[in-house]
Amino acid sequence: MIAPLLVLLALPLAEDAPPTIAEATDGLEKIDGFLPLYWDDAEGKLLAEIARFDEEILYQVALSSGVGSNPIGLDRGQLGDSRVVVFHRVGPKVLLVERNTRYRAITGREAERRAVEDSFATSVHWGFTAEAVEEGRVLVDLTPFALRDAHGISAALRRSDQGSYRLDDDRSALHLPRTKGFPANTEIEAILTFATDGEPGRLVRQTTPSPEAVTVRQRLSFIELPPLGGEGSYAPRRLDPRVGVFGVEFHDYAKPITEPIETRWISRHRLEKQDPEADRSAPVEPIVYYVDPGAPEPIRSALVEGASWWAEAFEAAGFDDAFRVEILPEDADPMDVRYNVINWVHRSTRGWSYGSSVIDPRTGEILKGHVTLGSLRVRQDYLIGTGLVPVAAKEDAATGCECAMSPPVEYLDGLDPSVDAEAMSLARIRQLSAHEVGHTLGLSHNFAASSYGRASVMDYPAPLVKVTEGGEIDLSDAYDAGIGDYDKFAIRYAYSQFPPEADEDAELARIIRDGLDAGLLFLADADARPAGAAHPLANLWDNGDDPVAMLRQELEVRRIALDRFGLANLDADTPLGMLEAKLLPLYLHHRYQLQAAVKSVGGASYTYAVKSGDGVSPEPVIEVVPADRQREALDAVLSAVEPAALALPDRILDLIPPRPFGFGGGTAESFTGHTGPTFDPIAAATVAADLAVSGLLQRDRAARLADYHARDDANPGFTEVVDALVDRTWHRPKPGDGRQAAVQRAVQSLVVTRLIGLAGDDQAAPEVRATATEALRSLLARINIPFPDAPHRRAIRDDIERFLDRPMPERSRPDPPPTPAGDPIGGGGS
Repeated sequence: MIAPLLVLLALPLAEDAPPTIAEATDGLEKIDGFLPLYWDDAEGKLLAEIARFDEEILYQVALSSGVGSNPIGLDRGQLGDSRVVVFHRVGPKVLLVERNTRYRAITGREAERRAVEDSFATSVHWGFTAEAVEEGRVLVDLTPFALRDAHGISAALRRSDQGSYRLDDDRSALHLPRTKGFPANTEIEAILTFATDGEPGRLVRQTTPSPEAVTVRQRLSFIELPPLGGEGSYAPRRLDPRVGVFGVEFHDYAKPITEPIETRWISRHRLEKQDPEADRSAPVEPIVYYVDPGAPEPIRSALVEGASWWAEAFEAAGFDDAFRVEILPEDADPMDVRYNVINWVHRSTRGWSYGSSVIDPRTGEILKGHVTLGSLRVRQDYLIGTGLVPVAAKEDAATGCECAMSPPVEYLDGLDPSVDAEAMSLARIRQLSAHEVGHTLGLSHNFAASSYGRASVMDYPAPLVKVTEGGEIDLSDAYDAGIGDYDKFAIRYAYSQFPPEADEDAELARIIRDGLDAGLLFLADADARPAGAAHPLANLWDNGDDPVAMLRQELEVRRIALDRFGLANLDADTPLGMLEAKLLPLYLHHRYQLQAAVKSVGGASYTYAVKSGDGVSPEPVIEVVPADRQREALDAVLSAVEPAALALPDRILDLIPPRPFGFGGGTAESFTGHTGPTFDPIAAATVAADLAVSGLLQRDRAARLADYHARDDANPGFTEVVDALVDRTWHRPKPGDGRQAAVQRAVQSLVVTRLIGLAGDDQAAPEVRATATEALRSLLARINIPFPDAPHRRAIRDDIERFLDRPMPERSRPDPPPTPAGDPIGGGGS
């Protein structure tokens, strides 16, 4: 009786045993690849076969389709973070564990590595339960893992004030046409719908057919990582601050205590010579980029041409035919990690373009370059160009009709680049293509490169508009063609391969020294973007080695173009109410060059100097801008607030009616004002003047002025700058022209508003606040009421007195109109 009883007891155990993978997937559609998938159509489930336990792989989240609004920041093709993960099995449970790559011990001693790993937290992203088991392989249900907000879409909608959205499971599903397997990666795509019961934001209303339900597609990628160590493995390269190459940073606790624990390696593609001993060699595998065939002509050809410029840099680094650009073949999939892609992305309004990469966080190796180019950027350049010069009529090669824009490539050869905005726009899109591809090759921005001969496509270029001897506007040299000397220098540092017996550190030091000797200055975003940035040569959208002289030139270009601005700048059959859109970038044509010039006031030149082996810095470190140069810059900046420079003539104002029926209201790139539907020229003048006033009264700049004057009283102090500003705007003769007088009053009011704001800014240095307060007291004492503009002066006096009496803790004057969005040619977000 014992044996039969044992059999009976064993029966439930056999029934509870999980099925094999073959049994569980019988009849299901298999999607083979790096991580095999199975689709159960009856149950609507996506299953994954996992056999790579505790093996490091890359987990990547991205968006396959976006919302279509740059301010929201959810774009087609947008990449999230790259994470190193492992599938870890514990009985029937499988955990997806993210490794902590920021803290490591690079050593052959397992105990030392384990000590670091156990000291810092990891992150478990998901827990799966085995559906079937077979020979060490486990089948799990990926469906709930794939149908979740892994990209943070609801948070992005909330941050951009678009409302409180939640993921709606009933309106979400796997997207099978884009769920695919490849040899080195598996892609899982889902349709996700986010719903709200509240009020959708304005941007969502503009871009979504029913804004109560925002539907996008999210992609999850599992990517094979290259092996670490051993023959043929990727060799990391150290980061040097004097050349702008992105990188990975981590703490290496295995380093001797005599060395910094922080370790920095650059990011770059793997590129190896067939003959490592040769000065020049073909690569083992070239770097190939593929352009989105969805880009129309002539733009598509421009994208190919611009991206192809990088081939010259790799030749300078010792490679033959190492970099190519092609159109993505029809049978290729841009999701395949083997393809570097240049995507053409559409939005409702223009926005930034991006150069992103899928990077191995362990080493910095770039596994896939991923460029996102906004399609409206080229149209913004066309808008800028047709504000500067009349619209060029040309004959369509295909139809014989005259038109402002035409798609064929061939007819472009007949354009006159000196007066044609379309030729200028395509020159810019070539440069933009090169710029964003440069990011995906590992290069950061270099905002100093425009100061020594357009030396890098990694700078943000302003259109270089020239004036001929006959006083005509010339666009023929608006944008450069080809990469620059700095670009070759950066690629040489990142990608040069040295013979096996060479000392790599010594070879890299030699490359750096050659670059420094050639004057290839590198300055990054942190030196250019902040309002209080100090370096006079670190600027966005500027030109030339003399920011002050170039500001005067840009003001002259602006004057000439405004003198001729009118109906000829408008495309045929366009309502006159749209002329304001052409006027705005022209009226603010000088804005970025002014920001460049103002940095010389209280400015300091410096480099990312590194101490040499002999203990001496071989490079300049930091130097205050000479006093006469600061005063020259101050005078040029103040010339931009003169009423004659700001007042628009009736000839232009009489051509701009309100926007017509069917053409909507203004955008973020429109002037706001106080005159209702009509264009407000005084508000526009206030905005333009504020570029200079706010720049000169910026609190960090003000503190530097005070400090540099204390070091050497030959330097202008903040008091001198404030006095010059007040004198130029308040104490010069009053204009006789009525509109110029109105502009002067608006600028005077603006100066007082900004002085009050600075005097009450608790983040400003005490001396700066004291100087601003004293300037208000001095102005109060000099304001005369018996003037034709007595109400204006009385209101100013009353505002100053209220501020000085401190009856209110908050600001006592309203802010001036905001400056319209307007970076003329986005780059990098990139």
